[in-house]
Amino acid sequence: MNDRSNDYVFLSYSHKDHIDALLAQFGEHGYNIVYDDALSYGDEWDLNVRRYISSEKCRGVIFFMSESAIVSKAILTEVEYTQKFRKPFFTILPGNQTFPELHSATRPLVDDNKRYIMDCIMEAFSPEQLFVKMAELSWERVGRTFQTWDFHPETREGNTFTPLAYTSELTGEKKRLENQQKGYYAFDRRAIDMVLDELEGDDLCVVDLGCSNGALTISRFADLPRVGKVIGVDYNQRDIDEANAAAQAYGDKFSFYCLDLEDEDIVEKLSAILEENGQNKADIIFSALVLHHLKSPSKLLLRLYEIMADDAKIIVRGSDDGGKLCYPKTELLQEILERYGKLVNTSDRANGRKLYRQLYDAGYVNIRMLYSCVDTCEKDRRSREHLFDVGFSFRLNRIDDLLRKNPDNVQLKQEREWFAKALSELKAAFVERSFWYCNTSYIAIAGVK
Repeated sequence: MNDRSNDYVFLSYSHKDHIDALLAQFGEHGYNIVYDDALSYGDEWDLNVRRYISSEKCRGVIFFMSESAIVSKAILTEVEYTQKFRKPFFTILPGNQTFPELHSATRPLVDDNKRYIMDCIMEAFSPEQLFVKMAELSWERVGRTFQTWDFHPETREGNTFTPLAYTSELTGEKKRLENQQKGYYAFDRRAIDMVLDELEGDDLCVVDLGCSNGALTISRFADLPRVGKVIGVDYNQRDIDEANAAAQAYGDKFSFYCLDLEDEDIVEKLSAILEENGQNKADIIFSALVLHHLKSPSKLLLRLYEIMADDAKIIVRGSDDGGKLCYPKTELLQEILERYGKLVNTSDRANGRKLYRQLYDAGYVNIRMLYSCVDTCEKDRRSREHLFDVGFSFRLNRIDDLLRKNPDNVQLKQEREWFAKALSELKAAFVERSFWYCNTSYIAIAGVK
């Protein structure tokens, strides 16, 4: 998805619309869809969209034509580029109206400029190109249409390399996680203290999803007298063994279990663990930098209701490469992040911006977002190097791990060479006093009712 190095179809949509479900369906069927993720209308947007649509790798364009899209100047521009570069296209309608019905219903509600935009868009679409309503989308028909565009589902067999699944056993990962969890201590405790202020009673039960070796779990909850029981779960048995060894110093306050959060019977297993520890329900669900590693975080969020008390709270910390900014070297930073995301796909690198919507869609209420920003302002050399190491140095280790699994892959060797040079250049910039970098992290807090 969003891979412009291979054949793709461009998706045109209004940023007022939510396209996650549509993108997920394209992904499930193996189609590489490119879209202007979070770009605002303007010169940079226009240049990028022109590049996306004019590219030889762009096999066609899909228009997601909603009430917002049909009056959008940006959509009209994308229609014009589609015509200019003679790209095939079709339309998906998110509502129950046909395209002419949508046009007729919207026209009286908008001003003259938007009416003109609507009329221009309508002129570009002939009836046979008005494709289908979202609710009636037929993937067999999509497949036939894409075949006429010479656009096919992606396959990795014999073409690329064995992908890298995330594990804390990756080279250098243990040390990185240790440094990372120390840096987030104050941020996590701010969220935990807010939740404790809203909950009544003592002997509260916490469940930490994705606890790794328990170091973060223990550091956040060991000295909180109102928390009576903390249960941590993680898929790595070595980490769990290490966590249980460390927990012995705290009596029976902490218990750690090996458990895969994507098991189909995850809730049944968590319920059994709670019962084993004398707990009916969890009062606090805590999860730090875990959801973005899951294939279906929304599925887990929906199921957690079954183990949460009526007044329970959930605290989720996420990460987002979009929160990394710098100047100068802006283009270099963006290219590192983009190429890394394509090469080492171990997590959703845009997770932070999705937390609110994921919790909202799962039915949680009273959702709040907290933000923490660290930067290089007036930092000494050691502090600047630390920020670089936490945010970037691990990426070369991940590529080396990929190469160990795919030693004969020429593409990986070339990418490894590029990353070594690019990261060296970025690190050199980090230690310059005039260089500015900042990173924003995100925590979402929500309740069940």
